[in-house]
Amino acid sequence: MSRVLAIRGTEGEKEVDYSSLSLKEIQKKIKAHEKRYGSFVKFLKSYDCESSSPEDYLVLIDWECLINELKLRKGTGLTLVKGGKKKPR
Repeated sequence: MSRVLAIRGTEGEKEVDYSSLSLKEIQKKIKAHEKRYGSFVKFLKSYDCESSSPEDYLVLIDWECLINELKLRKGTGLTLVKGGKKKPR
């Protein structure tokens, strides 16, 4: 399934298809955001809808989409269930 973010701005229209990015590209973009802003939680806490710039909003949306895509990809693997209850004999 395709996950696309479409942005229309003064520079024209831009589309980012997160589902088509490689895992390396996603991790690289997340690292770039972290290098510039620190952690996502820190950035989110400092973000204010009324006073933050439109660029900050785009960073927020991009970062959220990257994290969600990473979670979706990591969630597709198989997991082992540990510590289940044993049935009485």
